[in-house]
Amino acid sequence: TNELNRETWAGKHEFILALVGYSVGLGNVWRFPYLCYDNGGGAFLIPYLIFVLLAGIPLFFLEISLGQFTQQSCIEVWSRLAPSMKGVAYGSAVVNFMCAIYFVIVMSWSVLYLVHSCIPGDLPWTTCGKLTSLLSVATATINKISTGCIRTRYTELHRYVSCSNVTMLLNTTSCSRSNLTTSPEQEFWSNYVLRQTSGIENMGGLDNWPLILCFIASWVVIYLCVFKGARTSGKVVYVTAIAPYVLLTILLVRGLTLEGAWDGVVYFLKPDLSKLLDSKVWEQAGGQIFYSYGICFTVLYAFGSYNRFNNNCYKQSVILASTCSLTSVFASLVVFSIIGHMSFVQGKSIECVATEGPGLVFQVYPVGLSLLPVPHLWSVLFFATLFMVGIDTQFAGVESCVTIFLDMWPQVGKGKYGREIVSALVCLLFMILGLPLLTNGGIYVFQLFNNYAVSGIALLWLAFFQSIAIGWVYGVDRYFENVKSMVGYYPSRYFKFCYRFFAPGISLFIFIFYCVKYTRLTLGDYVFPDWANIVGWLFSLMSMLCVPAFFIAEIYKSKGSLYEVI
Repeated sequence: TNELNRETWAGKHEFILALVGYSVGLGNVWRFPYLCYDNGGGAFLIPYLIFVLLAGIPLFFLEISLGQFTQQSCIEVWSRLAPSMKGVAYGSAVVNFMCAIYFVIVMSWSVLYLVHSCIPGDLPWTTCGKLTSLLSVATATINKISTGCIRTRYTELHRYVSCSNVTMLLNTTSCSRSNLTTSPEQEFWSNYVLRQTSGIENMGGLDNWPLILCFIASWVVIYLCVFKGARTSGKVVYVTAIAPYVLLTILLVRGLTLEGAWDGVVYFLKPDLSKLLDSKVWEQAGGQIFYSYGICFTVLYAFGSYNRFNNNCYKQSVILASTCSLTSVFASLVVFSIIGHMSFVQGKSIECVATEGPGLVFQVYPVGLSLLPVPHLWSVLFFATLFMVGIDTQFAGVESCVTIFLDMWPQVGKGKYGREIVSALVCLLFMILGLPLLTNGGIYVFQLFNNYAVSGIALLWLAFFQSIAIGWVYGVDRYFENVKSMVGYYPSRYFKFCYRFFAPGISLFIFIFYCVKYTRLTLGDYVFPDWANIVGWLFSLMSMLCVPAFFIAEIYKSKGSLYEVI
């Protein structure tokens, strides 16, 4: 009965494209390259590949198949299959909720770059003179110094490469001499896009109107994608899931022909084995798998629930998960080829050529685009594409939130415009909660969300208990029978070992390793104060505590002795 009443994809091709759009999104094009750069390039790939095989692909398939089997959202799935473990579902819903709050700011950055790509004249991230005219909040001291640009000639293009920066002059690092100057794309990112303050202690005001307008426009587009449900979302992905591959291929071909590009590629592929002793590398590798695949975000359950019951989700899941990881490597080759060229031109080592953190891609891609013929055209196409892959990821998260709400309170969505109203209210709520990210210190709040609320540590915790729930509580043999009833055959026996031993084992190991080796959060040279890290841990605990809380509540409601209940 539920299958007859539930909305479905128009065809399996829409489901596949929606999953490609969601899993192959900003997590691959934006997040994976900067995590590789932050964690030693090739060293990051080793734990990443281990997680893909032991946890990523099996859990990706698990969530889609359970959604398809029950035709329900995440919370309803675990409430029916293993009520004592439904805290995993609520914790995943909290992670998705937090992600929906902060993720749209990446889309807003893309829109801002897109708008400036459409303006005639020099691209503002290629010349310091252009940048100075944009910086309405720059101080007189910075204005005086930033006009003293040194014109440097790239092999393919004239552009202003370095201009003095007061902050760098006062704050030297291990890359001190080469860091006394900073490139125009770094200036544009820090001083115009972010208007960044000195730290989270100084949040500044909500006066970055270009970014605020881009933020509002992004939410309007997201609402238009989700307000009609799966059928509307399915049409959107025809464009948003395919276009990124075309642009990335063009950029890779161009990037590999630049001088010094192969130095960047070697840095990406050659591992520094000493990095493997750092718990952060393992924690972020595991977190990135779950982040880019969408595991423990509730979205895969929702997408699977829109499938026909007999859809072969097993074959689709393995292929799509593999595609997601290969796309991450593909996008990173683009980024590191351009980083290698920047290193060659600026005379810096690879480690010092760009700012670490979430802004890396917004400094590297603009450089690569400016080296192509007709750079304005390619910049417009690329940032439009980046915005589109952001739409794929963001509307999937919002769609899942709406689906959970309507599954739990179906009467609310009834009526002529019931779903449209619920979608609008959900989008409005997320937009209001995201306003602190638009302040001058918003990048620090962004880092708290990115490293704690939607982090490896919370996702590892939820993945561990999700594996335990299916492997030992519900029972992996019973689950395999469910899969056979849908696709007509059993999955690989290897998946049984993953659900029972490998996935929970590696998740628990990295969780403990990270806690023992924990260090305070940083952004470049800035070290977050203790109180900010405590706030970050509270973000993580909001999802993590759902598991024991609902388990205890289920025991309390059950009859019998404690031993019998457990």
